[in-house]
Amino acid sequence: MISTDVDYYPALGDDECGITEREILGRGRNLQKFDDSTVALIEARVRQSGILEQLDRWAAEDSNPEGMGGRPAMISIRALLTALLLLAHEGAPLHIRRAAYVLQHRLSSHSRELLDLPESPVSFATHVPTTKRWYTNTIRAFHRMKRLMDPYPQELYTAKTYTQVQEILRNHDEQRAEKYKARLDEYTRLFMRMTFMAQPRAVRRATKHLDVSFDQTYIGTPTTKGYSRKNLGSKVAAERTADFGERSPGPVDAFAGWHVKSGKGERTDNQKGEIDQTTPERGKWADYDWGWVANLAVRVDAEQPGSKRFPSLVVAASLSIPNMEVAEEAAHLLEAAATLELAPGIADADKQYWANAKPFRLLKPALKTGFTPSTDYRSDRVGVKGGKHGGLFVEGDVYCPSTPKPLLTATKDLLDKNIDIETYRARLEERKAYRLHVKQKANADGKTMLRCPALGPSPTVTCPLREMMLTAAKKNRPEVEPETLEEEFLDTICKKHSASFDLTEMQAPQQAFDYGSDEGEEFHDHARNTVESENQQLKASGDEDIATAGRRRVRGIAAAQIIVTLLIVNHNLRKIAAFLSDQAIERARTNRRVHTLRRRDRVWANRYTKTTGNGDLTIPRGNRTSASSTPATTLERDTLTMTPMRT
Repeated sequence: MISTDVDYYPALGDDECGITEREILGRGRNLQKFDDSTVALIEARVRQSGILEQLDRWAAEDSNPEGMGGRPAMISIRALLTALLLLAHEGAPLHIRRAAYVLQHRLSSHSRELLDLPESPVSFATHVPTTKRWYTNTIRAFHRMKRLMDPYPQELYTAKTYTQVQEILRNHDEQRAEKYKARLDEYTRLFMRMTFMAQPRAVRRATKHLDVSFDQTYIGTPTTKGYSRKNLGSKVAAERTADFGERSPGPVDAFAGWHVKSGKGERTDNQKGEIDQTTPERGKWADYDWGWVANLAVRVDAEQPGSKRFPSLVVAASLSIPNMEVAEEAAHLLEAAATLELAPGIADADKQYWANAKPFRLLKPALKTGFTPSTDYRSDRVGVKGGKHGGLFVEGDVYCPSTPKPLLTATKDLLDKNIDIETYRARLEERKAYRLHVKQKANADGKTMLRCPALGPSPTVTCPLREMMLTAAKKNRPEVEPETLEEEFLDTICKKHSASFDLTEMQAPQQAFDYGSDEGEEFHDHARNTVESENQQLKASGDEDIATAGRRRVRGIAAAQIIVTLLIVNHNLRKIAAFLSDQAIERARTNRRVHTLRRRDRVWANRYTKTTGNGDLTIPRGNRTSASSTPATTLERDTLTMTPMRT
């Protein structure tokens, strides 16, 4: 009998470089044992996430109370998650077979006891059946966990005909999918929160608000053959008329989609209830990939853009089908980020989100959660785009109806190259005076009370209709032209003290910064660069490499999100460790070196000047000697009492 606890196996070849028994047991894989402290740390993080208790609650909710149950599982979900995180920690692919080898060969007796695993003595006679048993129990533990969170259950071992794919889609339960998708996102949220709380308190609270930037990035599937719902019906009809031998195998996973990787293809955002009709078409010169997308929200710094006060961690994540419910996935990210200990702040994104989604899909949920948008606008949504109560909706703000036209069209004039950037900035600064003043801040639904800029304690313009306020301030302010103020054309904002506005009615939603300002552009550039950098780091080969399906050979979006979540956990922990390391290096570099006084300078005394070697202290009278007397002994010099020298 050969135990895997033995660290060395003699070589079986003709010389010292032959194949060892350890290599044979591991089929050439690394079987070096993990340190007990590392295993204990990873296991503690799994428990601290709170996912084990949540999985138990879901299992109890889904269980049949009338069932007789079964034998206890050999491998627990706690042990499985620990093994997968150990693999992520050493940069290995997160394969279930590798996790089985970790549990079977790479844990000490102490670590086995911690994870409630049986001992695994192995001999060559029982090597094959024992290894198969460990793998079978490991993959059963994985599927037992996945079953509790899988919104798209289907058979994933064989290719499907298009008729079978159509039947799978027809039998799909949308209500069940919504429930289990929420469970899957909760699994990811708990792990993201665990990594966020792993930071020191001072780093977590470097800012009072949590500012984020969110985006999507492509995630590959183990099988690359796809289909389009746009032409699925014609494919099914063709199969019915074809002979059995002529039918080509279709996709394995029915719940994935085509992602426009590059080229002239268009990305869509189908909301709930709509069908994704995206299909690669000839002549569009676009590059499509079959798979999923990862939705990521990364922490950024709105107060000091570009500073390194904290690591840029992924604070919320999920996986979804491309082109489907993009805005809703973003809203779920903000809801997950809001559960951290910091108050919601600014949420930055590109034009695919705030500038494209309808308000009820993203803006209203974000405002209700507490986040304020930051984005760029589409070129067709700049300038005056509607209004209410006489106020004009212009690029995220409401302006006086008598605002000069060149100020309202400043952004459009810049895009059309009719003015330069200096003129544009000057017009934006001048336009601020005509912006309606906030009388009451917006609530969670986006409703606010605004008043004329000529009213209030600090008016910014003068208006003949508000002449009663002219004496309120002595400052020179822009004046509204009288000929534009005919009574019959006046609206609520010009007649009353204030009016109610719904900011979600704007095509260009209100932002945290003035649109076009240096401050807003600086933060937007910082936020976009940060999230794009995180995407590249997560997809870079050699580390997590979340986009490569070969590093996670599990099929289905639920299995992929389980594995990708653990990879992001390891990424966040590495970022925290690197950040703290940089802080320690910087402290060591900036701290002044302390020079130790040499002994000969510390104890030597000058009998003539009555001072010690450093020249600023003197010897007490009782210990002084004359010039002709012998020097003090070593013991006397070491015990001299130092006092300030008298001048």
